Amino acid sequence: MSLSSVFRHALGLLALAAFLPLAHAQTVVTVAGEAVSANDFAHIFKKNNRDSVVTPEALDAYMELFIDFKLKVKAAEDLGMDTATSFVSELAGYRTQLARPYLVDNELLDALVQEAYDRTLEEVRASHLLVRLSAEATPMDTLAAWNKARALKERIAAGEDFAAIARSRGGSDDPSVKDNGGDLGWFSAFMMVYSFEDACYKASVGDLIGPIRTRFGYHIIEVTGRRAARGEVRVAHIMIRPDNNKGGAEEAKSKINALAAELASGANFAELARQHSDDQSSRTKGGELPQFGTGRMVEPFEEAAFSLTTDGAISNPVETQYGWHLIQRLEYQAPPTFDESKRDLEKRLQRDSRSEQVRKSFIEKRKAEYGFSIDEKRLGQVIEATVVDSMIQSIVVKKGLAKKPILTIGKEKTPVREFIGFVDSKRARIDVTGRDADGLLRDALDQFADDAVIAYEDARLEGKHNDFRLLMEEYHDGILLFELTDRKVWSRAVRDTTGLQAYWTEYEADYAWKTRIDGRIFRCADQAAADRILAVAEAGGDVETERREMVSENPLSITVEERRLEEGLNPVYDAALAELNGEPGITAVEEVDGQLRFVQIVEVLPPTGKTLDEARGKVIADYQDFLEKSWIAELRARYDCEVNTEVLHAIR
Repeated sequence: MSLSSVFRHALGLLALAAFLPLAHAQTVVTVAGEAVSANDFAHIFKKNNRDSVVTPEALDAYMELFIDFKLKVKAAEDLGMDTATSFVSELAGYRTQLARPYLVDNELLDALVQEAYDRTLEEVRASHLLVRLSAEATPMDTLAAWNKARALKERIAAGEDFAAIARSRGGSDDPSVKDNGGDLGWFSAFMMVYSFEDACYKASVGDLIGPIRTRFGYHIIEVTGRRAARGEVRVAHIMIRPDNNKGGAEEAKSKINALAAELASGANFAELARQHSDDQSSRTKGGELPQFGTGRMVEPFEEAAFSLTTDGAISNPVETQYGWHLIQRLEYQAPPTFDESKRDLEKRLQRDSRSEQVRKSFIEKRKAEYGFSIDEKRLGQVIEATVVDSMIQSIVVKKGLAKKPILTIGKEKTPVREFIGFVDSKRARIDVTGRDADGLLRDALDQFADDAVIAYEDARLEGKHNDFRLLMEEYHDGILLFELTDRKVWSRAVRDTTGLQAYWTEYEADYAWKTRIDGRIFRCADQAAADRILAVAEAGGDVETERREMVSENPLSITVEERRLEEGLNPVYDAALAELNGEPGITAVEEVDGQLRFVQIVEVLPPTGKTLDEARGKVIADYQDFLEKSWIAELRARYDCEVNTEVLHAIR
């Protein structure tokens, strides 16, 4: 079980709840000495029961779950798990992620969301070549990479072929270049890193731009196309995958052409997909695929799908790296409106490099709010003490100066020694080319100050934002619950072989096979095909060899499905078993979905007990439930719990 699933089932300290004023601050339950207010419980209840009517019965039922949850957290705290280094580190990692939305400029965020939306209405195509460069590259390596990128650009500008240069030795460092010659295909907002996307959208078709720096290195880009966004399309497909055996490719092509002919004659697309498609994930759905847009499918498939102009239209056979396809358009959806896409764009932007712009703006506003200042005199003294050659060699200041503040943020003063430590940590990555100590140290102090302002605000989030405080409590308790439940229940059920064996010994009779059926389902295109394969099956001959021969003559003549299943899992097998009075044999031929079908029951295996290995998955799951219930009973006996029912039922 994942940590997120534990949160969904047991936690929720964020959603606002309505409750009677009487219950607002009163204690609704005390668990192991910890009092929980009606306000906090209402938050929890509403988070996990958003669409439910608040009734006394619902509150009572949820209170029992809540008590179990709080008891487990209390047990974890009593074991000291909340002070373990691993726990503290994991919670700090989650806090870093959860704090990000609180450390941005929302006005700029809105502007960038609008820009992103505008770009989703247009698609760009571009080719690029990459000179790879680490984000931590030295100034010397950075200059070398930039010069190399400029030289490649000059060759392209002089008329050399872009793809040839990209593929050449010393050309692009993008490993996909051997297949695409640098062509990235069509893309829209958020499909590339922001600096790359921004450069492409600000260019015109035919422009050669760069070097553009991203986290991957320097790019030279040629914009090769622009078009209106296509929107999204929902299609069904029939896929025929070539067998790896000799002649498999020709057999697949022959079969797809035969299916195309059937469709041209009026056959039902969904029925043919169910009967013949090799895409198991879509076959049972009549070939239907999830809705998709640009860049989601391989290009030949995508181009064929979007070229269909009406719902119901069917493509010619299309070959991709996966096999042959016939595609039917089911529904087209135009690009969404701004209001429809705003929330998704906001989430994507927060994960995108655009967020750095939002962060920078946020910092400037917080500086103004907290009265941020730099002590220029002390900065000057640090600059005088700095020795610069090919790098910042040293900063040696007097002991008294090291203790003096160089930054002031609110009531917090940051000493010179912390700034010097920051510079030391960045020393190897500071570009000193053509620069003096004054410029270098002022740039470094800007970076240091930005980090300090963010840290200052970050440390105050719980006090400024109640929803953030509650969210952190949720993660605190959730991690503890996950770790201890894993120790006491989930992993224990797998590791405790003695306990599992004892549980199996007691409940073995509850695990048994039902009647199992070994059988084959034959689906034939016509009576001649049915008669031919039926004769082989009745004689006990080699059905698979006969099937292959029939398919080589007519790809649509027959399909054979061979499986072993428990009774009750397949209605076709169940009906065949009933027709044959529970004995092996062959059913009568009948017409189903435009085909002739019969079933051969090869063997009927009577009900029998399972071995532990055969039932292990279900036994472990049941043993986990057993351990969970035993643990909760133990906790209920160990700790005191008291519910104020009057206050609980006053929550609305």
